[in-house]
Amino acid sequence: MKKWNKQLLAAGVAGLLTVAGAGAALAQSPVITAGISQSADAGYGPGAEPEEVMAETVRVWGPVVEVRENAIVIDNQSGVSFQGEMVLHISADSSRVLDAVSGMPAALSDIQVGEVIYADIGMAMTMSLPPQTTAEAVICKVPADFKAPEYIQVKSMQWNADESWTLTSVSGTEYHVPADCPVNPYLTRNIVTLQDVTESRTLLVWSDDDNIARSLMLFAD
Repeated sequence: MKKWNKQLLAAGVAGLLTVAGAGAALAQSPVITAGISQSADAGYGPGAEPEEVMAETVRVWGPVVEVRENAIVIDNQSGVSFQGEMVLHISADSSRVLDAVSGMPAALSDIQVGEVIYADIGMAMTMSLPPQTTAEAVICKVPADFKAPEYIQVKSMQWNADESWTLTSVSGTEYHVPADCPVNPYLTRNIVTLQDVTESRTLLVWSDDDNIARSLMLFAD
């Protein structure tokens, strides 16, 4: 009988250790890197290593599954970051929801289930299913056959001999900016020019398939 009690006690202690270990793992709030292509059944063991390092933000896109009070759930089909459903939190302080054509602010209530949106997100998100992250920019109301504007941070803006400019984003994308390319300020009446597009500034770029800029919208510092 004593031997049997000792076995029960040992089993109980092992069970408690297992539960405690699971609780500690949840408390650590593990994250995955948004710039790495992941799938729902991807492994996250100690031997897993990132395949590549992306820029400060990455762009995801896909149809909207659900619109919440301060979040959007999309089915990410971009091939970047976590594939499948993803929760994009919208922060009143750090997120911009923008109309694809005008670049003006849009309301979450204007976004419809099934609509394809584009979102620029940070590099980290929770490992929950679905994963969650905060969107820096959401581009919505994209017409059919329309190239959505890109939300970029400027690495350099170089003037060329023909009076055009070469705009390079921090992600390495280059745009040819004609001398007469219009540049508009975001939500102000300030007069801005291409010379105001300087390092570290953030802007929207409307361009064609050859990355020739058609229009720019410059955000305040």
